[in-house]
Amino acid sequence: MRLSSRAFQPGAILDSFLGILDIKLGCEIVLLFGLINKVAGVYGLITIFVGGSFLQYLFYAYSIGTLFAFLWALNIVKSEKAKPALLVAHLYTLDHLILSIAHYGFYIHYWFVVAHDGRRIINSSAQQALIDLAVSRGETTDPTSGGGAGAGGGDYERKRLAEGIWASERVVALWILAVGWLVKIYFILSLYSYAAHLRSSTYHALPLTSRSKASRIAHPTSQADLEAEVLHDELEEGASDGRPGTKGSALVGEQAVRSGPAEADLDLALQGVGYRKVEKPMKEGEEDDWDMGDDEGKMGDASASGSGSRN
Repeated sequence: MRLSSRAFQPGAILDSFLGILDIKLGCEIVLLFGLINKVAGVYGLITIFVGGSFLQYLFYAYSIGTLFAFLWALNIVKSEKAKPALLVAHLYTLDHLILSIAHYGFYIHYWFVVAHDGRRIINSSAQQALIDLAVSRGETTDPTSGGGAGAGGGDYERKRLAEGIWASERVVALWILAVGWLVKIYFILSLYSYAAHLRSSTYHALPLTSRSKASRIAHPTSQADLEAEVLHDELEEGASDGRPGTKGSALVGEQAVRSGPAEADLDLALQGVGYRKVEKPMKEGEEDDWDMGDDEGKMGDASASGSGSRN
């Protein structure tokens, strides 16, 4: 059985990031946070020299490997391609599951294995060697022996104080882990929603999508935007041939069949690319004329002149 990213394609749940940002920008922020987290794995390689467990080496190596994956994912999000964006969401979810397993192991070890009795913990053989050197010189006592440590000079008092501190801190630590896990779930939903909007071609129509009017004309998402794009191309072609406005006027008069709200949408789209509506008395059956300003002349007059010369 072959696995495919097409087998799991959730729909768009979110239309923005936190309700205030474009969802694409939010996905870039999500990946940048992940990238910073992966960079920390590079510094973790110092455990090779100071000593560490095999699981530590494995985790830091995984962080370095996924560092390049996150750099690739950032470029994919910026390219606005639907299928690769869905793959990015899948990989980010997989990374979250792997990190959740690692965090669960940390939780079990730190909550139930580590003794929170105030004793010094030796984390590596290099640290133990430094302690042994200091003890041999008489600079300190062995922290693992338990002698002379804690308030009151007794092991019992030290243990009581340490357990009291841990009782208050573990609640905060547990909430931090839970909130961090839920935030990652929101990040996953943002990535899947962005991929779904790209797949359904609704991304550029979102309210908070940071697109200018000219960009909306370049990427039409409605019939009115499509008509405005065609009109813009026709006018540019006519202007390059020394016939400004003739093709655009014919398009408005003959091809742009619209009424009611659709007409208002096209008017707004035309105004967005610099056209201005020509106000003049209209006869029955006539359409609105548009021009590019006083310097280029009225499109309606140019169209009428062309019709008279042909007759």
